[in-house]
Amino acid sequence: MVEDIIRYPGRARDYRAYVVRPAPDHVAPGILFLPDRWGLDEVMRAYVHKLAHAGYAVMAPDLYDGRRPTSDGEAKQWMHRLALKEGQEEVRLALAWLRNQAYVHEHETAIVGFEHYGTLALLTAARTRIPPRAVIVFYSPVSDVVRQAGDIRAAVQGHFGARDKAVPSADIDVFRQVLARAEVAHDIHIYPDARHDFMRPDAKGYDEPTARQAWETLMKFLSEVMG
Repeated sequence: MVEDIIRYPGRARDYRAYVVRPAPDHVAPGILFLPDRWGLDEVMRAYVHKLAHAGYAVMAPDLYDGRRPTSDGEAKQWMHRLALKEGQEEVRLALAWLRNQAYVHEHETAIVGFEHYGTLALLTAARTRIPPRAVIVFYSPVSDVVRQAGDIRAAVQGHFGARDKAVPSADIDVFRQVLARAEVAHDIHIYPDARHDFMRPDAKGYDEPTARQAWETLMKFLSEVMG
């Protein structure tokens, strides 16, 4: 595999990202990977590598610019600030940068996002002039997306836990209904025994069987949508 730390241009400064792709001469669909509140730690990098091993060129913006939160409270604070305001341009420009690389198939991109960064991924798909083919989110709040869900021009897959207090099932039901009315292709999964962080091995909410099932479902979805 080829691994790089790259910088891509923003209006006020350059942004930092981690890029992993299968081989130097390999042209592949591109995936923009937005990690959970802890940023690009070992857990999230492992998922980036799994996608690259599957044949995708993966770009993971380092939204914390090399810093790492030291507590769960700090991680949540950083995530909320970036997902709802400061990180929006960073993610939009990252998608444009990835789409324009010679090793990425033209216009064959998807976004995978966790928690509020998944919410940001959905908003990006609704607001970007050239949207991704697909957006896949894990336990992301969707109440802030409902008003713009009809503008999403990408296939949507969502993975949620029925026991996740941070993402009420009622919000997921409304989100699914809005997507259906807008005729947005969607594939929503609610796992009955799963809590928040069910994809994260070092978290209390980790659920290994659910995490494995969700990842297999994601990979199948990507292969169908990306070709």
